[in-house]
Amino acid sequence: MDFKTAYPDYVAIEEHIRRARVERSLAIAHFLANLVDSAIRGLKRLASGPRTAKRAPRIRRVSA
Repeated sequence: MDFKTAYPDYVAIEEHIRRARVERSLAIAHFLANLVDSAIRGLKRLASGPRTAKRAPRIRRVSA
């Protein structure tokens, strides 16, 4: 026996729940993608930090 034939009154609710699950999965996927992207950008910035510090010109202060 199928759910739709056993409980025909709840078919609309089942569809609503299915859509909500898909939306939640999509939101979680976006969150994880942003998390990974931020982590990669942060690691790249951290790795390039010492290299850019060596290239930066040093400013000497002259006391008056």
